[in-house]
Formats: sequence, C-alpha cells, structure tokens
Amino acid sequence: MACLDEESELDDETNWQKANPMFHPPMSDYAKELFRVVKRQYISLGNSKPSARIKFMTKRMNTPATDLTTSVATWEEIEATNRPFPDLNHRTAVGGLDFASIRDFAAVGLLFKVGDDYVWKTHSFIRKGFLDSVELRPPIYDWEKEGFLTIVDEPVINIKHIVDWFLEMREHYGVNRIVADTFRLDLVKTALEAEGFELIYIRNPKAIHSKLAPRVETIFANHNIIFDDNPLMRWYTNNVYVKIKKDGNKEYLKKDEVRRKTDGFQAFIHALFEADNVLEEEEDFFLDEIAF
Repeated sequence: MACLDEESELDDETNWQKANPMFHPPMSDYAKELFRVVKRQYISLGNSKPSARIKFMTKRMNTPATDLTTSVATWEEIEATNRPFPDLNHRTAVGGLDFASIRDFAAVGLLFKVGDDYVWKTHSFIRKGFLDSVELRPPIYDWEKEGFLTIVDEPVINIKHIVDWFLEMREHYGVNRIVADTFRLDLVKTALEAEGFELIYIRNPKAIHSKLAPRVETIFANHNIIFDDNPLMRWYTNNVYVKIKKDGNKEYLKKDEVRRKTDGFQAFIHALFEADNVLEEEEDFFLDEIAF
C-alpha cells in the first residue's frame, strides 16, 4: 500500500508522493489541484485539534498516526476557565473524587451545569509529609491561605476530610451522587454510604477517557468550563497530556508522575461522566414544579 515510511516524513511535502503516486512529477492538472487541497489541509493542522491530524494522516497519507501526545487544552483555553461562578444555590450537582494515593493528594469537587457551561467547584487535601519530601514548583502554601486546598499533617489523608467536605457541600447544594473509580472508591465507600451518598463506580477509568474526549475537547475550545479564579485547578489541568494510541483511543495522563499532579482534573472527569444523567433529572424536576 502506498504510504509514508515514517510519520516524520509528513513535514516534507516531497515525501507525499509515497502515499499519493499521482503527486510524482510530472503531475496532471487534477493532481496539481489535489496537491493544493492537501497542502492547505496540512497547513491548517497547526491550528487544529489532534483528532484532525489523525484524520489527515489516515486519509491523505495512508498512515494512521500513532502515539501522539498533546496537552488536554491550550493555555488560552485553560485561562478561559477563570470566570466567576454563577449563582449555584439550590442547584443539583454531581460529586467527583480522585486520589492516586492517600499519602499525597486527594481532590473532591462538585460539577454543575448552567446553560451551556459546566461549573466545577473543587477542593484538595495534601499531606504535609509529601510536601516535605518532594519539591513542587507551585506556591502550595499560598494556595492553602487562599482556601483552594487543605494541608494535613497525618501519616495518610484521613477519609474523614473527604466525607466532611461532601457533607458541608450537601448543606448548600443538591448533591447526592459521587463518582470515582472502583479501586480508589473502595477506601471511602463505607464512610460515604453511611452518610446517605450514592456511589457510582467507574470500573475502567481509561475507557471513559476516550468516551469523554470529544466533549472535553469541545467544551474547552468553546470556553464552556468555569473553574472561577482557581490557580490550583488550572495547574492540575495544565499537567494533563492526552495520549492518542494507535487505535485512536485517548488517555489522560500526567506530564510528570511525581511533581505534576492531576487529581483535580481526574475528579472533574469522573463527575463529567455522570453529570448529564444527574443534571437532566434536575431539569425534569423544575419542569414538574411549574404550574401551567
């Protein structure tokens, strides 16, 4: 099959004839016009999402792209999340929870839907012993003073902090459903269910990444995510990269396993997985309450 020998050959247009024999000189009039079309598409890839590159490589170069990596969003898109929270009183939310290890970070949050916007209100718990042993660049202690996180001086992060946060949020918002992956949720399942919360299990977190990727890509691009002025959440998000595998499936991974945490973003993804089910129920509820 006519194709490129290596993906890197894409950036030299003289190689395109390997995938498109009609581009070999001398080209016919039809080939010249098609070459111009392909070149325009290639140039536009610089401003396109990774999925566009995969499509271009497959369709135009007969060479499926493999193992592409990119940030989950541009910095401009991440900065666009810095908008004030709308009025969230009496709104229904779905909870999200993530912690890779109870010895370093844990992130909790509530996801709301207001119009076309997803609104994410979050908090993190960080173990002081981890901060003492690993030098992180962000101003973690300043962020604690600003209320974005709580530093706990404990051998492990006590599950009680997570439960208490959700209990406090339930006093202000309609939150009953909390989502996390099965492995991590087992650690807090009993305590949360004892307080009346419904737990949603994600048995294969990486599988939902591919399912949610088009929506995540779209809502970031359209600036439909609101974090308020939360530098910790912007840091979490900027630490995520998207791994695009050979089969086209996507995974959200850390740019650095130790120093660039993503817990808050993963908690957001967990909540997003269930959000539409919960928030559609909220819309139905309000319609039932209207007297026509």
